[in-house]
Amino acid sequence: MTTGTAIAGSRLAGLALAGVLAGVLGGCVVKETRPQPKLTAVQATREIPADELLDVGVRLFDPGVPKEIEEHPEKGEKDRISPDIRKAEARYLPTLLRATLESTGQWGAVRVVPKSALLDVDVDGTIVESSGYRLSLDITVSDATGRRWFAKRYTREADTSTYREGADKSRDPFQNVYVEIANDMLAYREHLKPPELASIPRIARLRFGNDLAPAAFHDYLARQKPRDGGPEYRVLRLPAEDDPVVERVDRIRQRDQAMVDTVSDHYGVFADKLADPYLGWRRSTYDEIEQEEQIKREALTRKLLGAGAIVAGIAMPNLCSNNGSYGSYVCQSGESVVRGAAVAGGVMAVISGFEKGKQAKMHTDAIKEISGSFASEAAPAVVDVEGRTLKLTGSAEAQYAEWRRLLHELYQEETGIVATPGTPDAAGATPPPPPAKDPS
Repeated sequence: MTTGTAIAGSRLAGLALAGVLAGVLGGCVVKETRPQPKLTAVQATREIPADELLDVGVRLFDPGVPKEIEEHPEKGEKDRISPDIRKAEARYLPTLLRATLESTGQWGAVRVVPKSALLDVDVDGTIVESSGYRLSLDITVSDATGRRWFAKRYTREADTSTYREGADKSRDPFQNVYVEIANDMLAYREHLKPPELASIPRIARLRFGNDLAPAAFHDYLARQKPRDGGPEYRVLRLPAEDDPVVERVDRIRQRDQAMVDTVSDHYGVFADKLADPYLGWRRSTYDEIEQEEQIKREALTRKLLGAGAIVAGIAMPNLCSNNGSYGSYVCQSGESVVRGAAVAGGVMAVISGFEKGKQAKMHTDAIKEISGSFASEAAPAVVDVEGRTLKLTGSAEAQYAEWRRLLHELYQEETGIVATPGTPDAAGATPPPPPAKDPS
């Protein structure tokens, strides 16, 4: 082999290696997320009679924070779970579902309520995953009869068009999730028969009365084991409309619904204040996640290719003859240069990969900083209801339970009837007397 041929071969090997590196690194391009198709909720095409409209209670969501992360928030960084963020979302996301349901004209009053509130239809949710990139919710819908409509997981990636400057802020990046839930609820309702629909608000009213005055209402309802997704409660008999106890309970129920309206309106105000910083947080976390994933991919690629270059440089075969001639010496020198360049380039690629890894850590820290800033802006407000101060935080459930206790006191003051401990209610073990006729 001539000296020129050897050097040419070495150069060719070096150029080939460089070409492979450039080709693979050039292929590390982040795939752009295209805007999601915009789904729309099914709208009412006729005016639904008031007695056919079902009231809906969207209960505060379960934040879905594992106990370990709740106790040690720093452990949630890997899965991007911030307890403070999730608690804010548990109050905020239900308001978006409420707005979607209200916009359809298919339902009666739609409220965001604490978990202990009871309306005609109840929507329970758990946040499985939430970031600016993806939203996943576990949703369970049931009605006052105890009938479970469905339990389903909804997962969607963000509609990135809402993150653009000047985009319509009235549409949430995950509006498709709420549209899917609304359409599924409507589809289930439409397959219920008229008598089944009519029994829902009737049983909701009787269950409220039974909770407030079990001694007076316990023989109106029966509780049974649901069969094939059927109702858990059924009407045994109806009270007389002019019954003074029933009239009092109905008046108290109106006060309770006014309280629920106040609570729901407060969550609406909370959501309005939260909307802009929350959208900003989502947009920022989306960008951070995209950049972080890109950097991780590039870092891994650079480390692997760098290591490959080092191995290739060391293992490069000797192409020059070793006969002691001047030409042989020149050839070996050129070959050493190529080999050294390959090894040096590989080392630099590996170092670059580690530097990229450090940048990913910086983006993770930025997500944490954004989350902390958002949590400080999501501080709950305090509302005054009939002289009672209700702090709408994660303990709103306990506050509403206190309100219900006051309603019991109010009933006792107005009627002089005190609920006897151990009185069997509709859910008790002691069954009420059988009815002569089942009106439902």
